[in-house]
Amino acid sequence: MVVVRLMIRNVTLCIALPLLACSGASQADRTHDSVAPEITEWMPEPAILVFSRTLGWRHNEGIAGADLFFVQLARERQHGIFTTANAAVFNHKTLSRFELVVFNNVTGDSLSPDQQSAFEDWLVNGGAWMGLHGSGDASQDSWQWYQESLIGPRFIGHPAEPQFQEARIETLDTKHPITKGVALNWVHEDEWYSFDSPAQDHGATVLFGLDENSYRPRNDAYGEVSDLRMGAGAINHPIVWVRCVGKGRAFYSAIGHSDQSYQDPNYALLLSNAFDWATKREAGFETDC
Repeated sequence: MVVVRLMIRNVTLCIALPLLACSGASQADRTHDSVAPEITEWMPEPAILVFSRTLGWRHNEGIAGADLFFVQLARERQHGIFTTANAAVFNHKTLSRFELVVFNNVTGDSLSPDQQSAFEDWLVNGGAWMGLHGSGDASQDSWQWYQESLIGPRFIGHPAEPQFQEARIETLDTKHPITKGVALNWVHEDEWYSFDSPAQDHGATVLFGLDENSYRPRNDAYGEVSDLRMGAGAINHPIVWVRCVGKGRAFYSAIGHSDQSYQDPNYALLLSNAFDWATKREAGFETDC
């Protein structure tokens, strides 16, 4: 009976606090990483850092799918790559070895203030950043610079009952190099995020949005937020956007809860284009944000 009561208590907490992660251990019980992982001196450069620490909900399948995608992309682009969940990698010396940092479904207060500062300095001085799905779920909103300068709008929820749905994605900026070759619209299954406002209201360039008529943007499971509609037309429900941050470039996509997302031809092309745009590696990808 004790076990049952504990289980019920945990479930109740998760239902009552839908915007917080139900990971079993509170963030107060976790400490920040202090010893940086060893990275071989033989790692090819330029290199990609794929970071996946989670102190909130952990998207296991999505993290695995994205790790594999970027390993393959690094091979194609002849880049080195290092994947880790150790936040102590965020120091000035180590970050200087990377051209691109990917936040692979990062959740919670994963970086210490010093690690946050090192990342901010690296990005505004010419780094490139790509954030995927859970990295924009508002569990890091205590890091004000991250929320305002990289994400912008605040996550308010995702559908439940059903959680995963097919929806129609529309290309909103056909002239941007990240949309090159991607279908003007396509149907994809994912856990669809809603935000408190469109990303363009926060100075971002919006590239893709959701047709809310193509799925059920409601969450009736928690008894609090139910209607997750953001407005008529895909332009009012952005899910992929970019911005310049100082001399650096930032890309965020709310797509990518599961490993299957990274096997979708349109999404794979979108991410490949985003890599080329963020790192300014390919001709024609030098456009401003």
